[in-house]
Amino acid sequence: MKTLRNTLPFFAAILLIAILFSNCKKEALPSANRIQQGNTTIEINAIYPGSYVQLRYNNVINAPINVTVTFHLADGQQKNIPVMIPAGYRKMVSWGGDNYINTLDYSGHTDSTGNDSTPIVDGSWDVSSVEITAVSCPDKEYGFKVLTGADDWTFYKPTGPRTTVSFIVNQDTVSYSDYDFNTDGCLYRNNLQAYGFTFFAYRVSLYSAMASYPLQAGMTMDIPAMVYKKENSIYFGSQPDNVDSASNGSTLQLTVTNVTDTHFDATFSGKLWSSRQADTLFISEGDIKNALLPKKLDH
Repeated sequence: MKTLRNTLPFFAAILLIAILFSNCKKEALPSANRIQQGNTTIEINAIYPGSYVQLRYNNVINAPINVTVTFHLADGQQKNIPVMIPAGYRKMVSWGGDNYINTLDYSGHTDSTGNDSTPIVDGSWDVSSVEITAVSCPDKEYGFKVLTGADDWTFYKPTGPRTTVSFIVNQDTVSYSDYDFNTDGCLYRNNLQAYGFTFFAYRVSLYSAMASYPLQAGMTMDIPAMVYKKENSIYFGSQPDNVDSASNGSTLQLTVTNVTDTHFDATFSGKLWSSRQADTLFISEGDIKNALLPKKLDH
């Protein structure tokens, strides 16, 4: 009996070590419960074009998304890279028609938001494949489904109002329309104290004389330079970099009619001296609706 009593603690210790070792091994493996489940399912996947990883998903949500991407290397190593997608992040890529996917590029130096990020995705890695092994967000309404290359997407369908720009030039009506995230960006250059209102891959651009920042409803500014392009046509209007544009005789003016936290509306009209055509362009009934507010640059 004494021998048995002496050996019991030894066997208990062996059993405890075995249990702990077994648990440690299980925790090191990817588990399905690391993919958050919820009432609203977001499809997501990861690809590795080389030197960075791209996350793709089919929604825009007001909560951050935390993703672990596992890199499987050719030598058998695995590298786990945590990536945080900011709340409200949106960088839409068209998949044809009205189908869009939200994308974030991450290298570990900077990501698609322009922020510094760590750890670094090492461009020297010999990567065999990547996979998402964990994904979650603080809003438990959302769950996630990790797609592979063979799976079909349920594409994101934008529902917000579109940005529109329209005007009459001489006797010709010109109009453009697209989702605001496809309309490029309006900028205010602090060193010039002037706006550049650019839309639709520079198909229409208006450049202001000196004006104050930010935009406010009721403010009016001179627009000495304007360039636009109709479908499958040449560019019309004046040169935005013309040194004489501020005194070229154009009378085009833009008036801001409404400003929200994110968007603005405006009207514009007047005579536009054209350096691209041999006549003066008379702009009337110019209208900008639901355009994103200009970003301010210090240069």
